[in-house]
Amino acid sequence: FNFGDVFMHQAIHTIEYCLGCVSNTASYLRLWALSLAHAQLSEVLWGMVLHVGLHMDSDYGSLLLVPAFAFFAVLTVAILLVMEGLSAFLHALRLHW
Repeated sequence: FNFGDVFMHQAIHTIEYCLGCVSNTASYLRLWALSLAHAQLSEVLWGMVLHVGLHMDSDYGSLLLVPAFAFFAVLTVAILLVMEGLSAFLHALRLHW
């Protein structure tokens, strides 16, 4: 029985555990940042596209609302697919490494 070997072995395991904790925390913070970016992009899209279409006072406002909603829906789905695909990729990458 060599106390120095046991101490070094335990120190290495402790360092590996701490590095794993930091890595997992950083990974989840990255996913949280991606989620916040998704929410902010949705808010910007609402304000720039559909909010403008809903506040038209002219007679053409109701006619403009349909293409504005279609544009909003297409951009929202496109952003949703890209962001969720990126989120799934990051989850898989986190689990792989």
